[in-house]
Parts: sequence; structure tokens; C-alpha cells
Amino acid sequence: MRTVFYIPPLRKTSGGLANIYETARDVRALGGEVALSGPDRSVPGLEDTCGEGLPFLPPGSRLSSEDLWCAPESWPSGLHAGTASGARVLVYVQSWIFTLKSLPGGVPWSRLPFSFIAVSRPVAEFLQRVHGIACRDMLPPAVDDVFFREPERPGGRVRIAWMPRKNKAMGESILHIAGHILARAAPAPRVEQVEVHGLRREAVAEVLSTCRIFLSSGFPEGFGLPPLEAMASGCVPVGFTGLGGWEYMRPMRLPGERAFEAPFAFARDEEDIGNGFFFSDGDIYAAGQGLAKAVMLSAEQPELWATISARCRETALEYTRAARLKHVERIFLSGQGRQEGLACTSAENKSPSRGGTAQAIRSNKEIIMPWETVEEGIPRLVDSINPLLSQKN
Repeated sequence: MRTVFYIPPLRKTSGGLANIYETARDVRALGGEVALSGPDRSVPGLEDTCGEGLPFLPPGSRLSSEDLWCAPESWPSGLHAGTASGARVLVYVQSWIFTLKSLPGGVPWSRLPFSFIAVSRPVAEFLQRVHGIACRDMLPPAVDDVFFREPERPGGRVRIAWMPRKNKAMGESILHIAGHILARAAPAPRVEQVEVHGLRREAVAEVLSTCRIFLSSGFPEGFGLPPLEAMASGCVPVGFTGLGGWEYMRPMRLPGERAFEAPFAFARDEEDIGNGFFFSDGDIYAAGQGLAKAVMLSAEQPELWATISARCRETALEYTRAARLKHVERIFLSGQGRQEGLACTSAENKSPSRGGTAQAIRSNKEIIMPWETVEEGIPRLVDSINPLLSQKN
């Protein structure tokens, strides 16, 4: 049994692409047979990953029905390639927002003969409630060990790290709002804004270790790894969750304050004070006020701030590479995961047989054309989407 990871034809690197590469490496490290495939060998990072010993299969390669083809939700051409290869198709959903755009109008994800895994519990919850898809498992990214370091924060000033590539205009607005509020404080704390952009991983970790606060301005997010990496460095995140961040973000519970709660009922210890200050996505007014409040808290109550910072590090320790390898082994290498978990997982149609799914498609003629078989239907489906892919690129 072999697992083939589809590499989409991206021109720039991304967190999702890096996660695919890392998953392929993890499967191989655990003893699994792995290959990469895709239409473009010039994708950033692909040649380097293949140079580590992962083979590359050219487009159109024929696979066994025992093989597994893993593709992201955002590239229908990759799903089509997996179906055409003869392998079973596993959709790794890293961005919930792309599931609203990837297929042409009227084609439901829940009728396709694919299995699904999600990058986080919020994404899995979204797929269930919006698309009627029951994910078989979750596969979150790992926080690199380089981020778990002792903080080296200078005294006398509060350094705020933020990433301009994550909704730059909103991030700037939040910083401006907080700046105006803090300027009226007596005494006004010394604040330094630190842009994190274009740095290698080690340099990012070094910068974060000198900051007390991380401004989380990204949304939508399937998981939101940068805030968690900041938490590993002891930074306290302030800002947006992007929905996916609710996987690990827990709002602060301070005396006299009403915490902003997650939209999903995740289990939480009632004594847990939380690990950050979080607000509705896009609410720059609330986030700006929250950032100012966090700065004052860090300056005026260092002991409480140290407790919050320690809670952040504890949260990040739940997402180490060792923890991720357990997910990878269960999904890609365990017999039960491959045989039972990788069957058609629509909440509307849980039949593992392709024939059952084809029948479901045939019975829904108003939405999908009455294809004779799924093998014929999926290529036709993707053919109707291909004109959109050129616009995406």
C-alpha cells in the first residue's frame, strides 16, 4: 500500500503546502511507502523534498485500488487525478473557506466518493454542519521544536509581534487603536511593534522569544499555526481566531470580564484562565481595545502575565511533532485507519461502496448529471471546473 500526495501547482510557498510536505515526510519516517505527484515540478519546495528520497510520480500514473491518493480540498484537478489513477481518494481539508468555492454551484461535496480528514476540530465541525461530511480524523500541524525556547524579553518595554501578510490593513488599524488608547494611560507603557516577515523559521523563533504579545490578525484560518508557534515561545496571542484557531485558543477569563466564547462546545476546564484575548473576526475595534488591555496587564501585573504565558506554552506542547506522528500513524499506517476510516464518509451517504455512491448521484438528477458510474462522473465533474482553475492561477 502506497500513499501518494498531490502537490498543487502553486507559484509561492504556503503553510498548507508545507504541511503536505511534512505529512509525506512523517509517513515515510514511520515506515510507510510514500510518493509525490503533480502537474508541475517547479512548485516551491518540491525538488528539495524529492531530493530527500521521496519519489515523484508523473501525471497520469496508474495506481492500485489499495493505494491512497491524498489531495487538498482547494484543487479539484488534484481530486480528479486521484480518481483517474484508480486509487482511493482522501481529501485533506486545511481551509474551510475553500470548500465553499472549490466545486461548481450545485455540486455537493457529500455526494462524492471521497474520504475526508480535517486539519482541526473547528474545520471538522464546519464540514459536518455545512456540508454534511463526517471527517474520519484530524491531522493538525506540529509546532517545530525551534519555537520552544526560553524567552529573552527586555525589561521596561512591551514588544508586540505581528505578521503584515495576515490582513495587513486590519493589523495596522488594531495597532493604531491600541496606540491611541495607551497614549492616554498614566504612565504610558513603552511599546514596540515588531514585524515578522520574510524570515527563516529560526529567525522567527528568535524574534518571538523577545516579544510578550502576538497580534493574531489572520482570518479565515483552518488552524492558524503562527499564533501557536508564538505561544510556544511564551507570547500571549491577541486578536482573531479565524475559526480554525478555536482548536487551541481559549479566551481569557479575568475577574469582571466577560470572555468571548467559541462557537463550538469544546471541552474546557472551568478553572482554566485561558491562553489569550480573542474577538470576533474582523472586529478591529474590540481587538484594538483588547490589545491595549493586554499591554497594560503585562506591564502592571507581571505575575499574572507569567501565568498566562506559561499556559500558552503548555497549550503549544500539545502539538509537538511526537503528538502529530500519532495522528499520522493512525490515519495512514494503521490497518483500521486504511480499511475502515478511508471509506466514503458523507453524513448523508455513509455506504463505503462506490456503487452506493454512484446510485446516490444517479438519484439526484436535479443537482448532478445522471452518470453511470462514479469513475465516469468525477472526470466529467472536474472537466466542468477546469476553466475556473486557469483563473485561479
